[in-house]
Amino acid sequence: MGVRMGRRAFTLIELLVNMAIIAILMSLLFPVFVVAKNRVIGFTSMSNLRQIGMALNAYLDEAEGHFPKPYWAGEGDKMDDNKDGVVEWYEQLGLYVGDPRIFRSKSDPTDPRQYPCSYADNSWFDYFIHISSVPDPANTIYATERQYSYQKYFIEWWYWQTQWPPDPTQTPAERAKKDIAHDRYNGSNNYLFVDGRVAFLRFPQTWSPRVLWYPDSFYEREGGEP
Repeated sequence: MGVRMGRRAFTLIELLVNMAIIAILMSLLFPVFVVAKNRVIGFTSMSNLRQIGMALNAYLDEAEGHFPKPYWAGEGDKMDDNKDGVVEWYEQLGLYVGDPRIFRSKSDPTDPRQYPCSYADNSWFDYFIHISSVPDPANTIYATERQYSYQKYFIEWWYWQTQWPPDPTQTPAERAKKDIAHDRYNGSNNYLFVDGRVAFLRFPQTWSPRVLWYPDSFYEREGGEP
């Protein structure tokens, strides 16, 4: 008659060793998961901006080349979605999109009823600018993702420096990061350009060797010479 052998139970020390190994592996893998998650959210945000870019170009076609300009909403204005009294650029572009959720980033924790848009436009275009005044649309930023604490839908980037025209040799990262999500996605952010393309850039790339926020910088060189 054979002897039946029982399974040997783990000792407390073995359990603790296994738990320690698992904890070490998790600590090593967690940053990888965070980076991967940020990358996925960043790609989704890039897709949103591409669709916003298509809406912008449809708007420009219909508005004869003029960019959307924020305006005070009249009583009963149905375009004022969040009822703040102002019809913003994104609300005007909303007429050209099928799903208004493209204006919200998946990483945005704020209340979408209060803050329907996670992006901010280049405020240079809020002054009834015409597309003909943009010499290089492919290299002029129109919009990007804003900081959640920055509760505006426009970027007045000219306040980032104390001089004019902007100096591309002095990158104003400290001031800019209060307004835009300059490093939200693994040190970079998505930027929509006037021609509709979207680029994944680090903030210094938007400022040097040329200030991509400023349309006229296409003509400017050192000393202001064209």
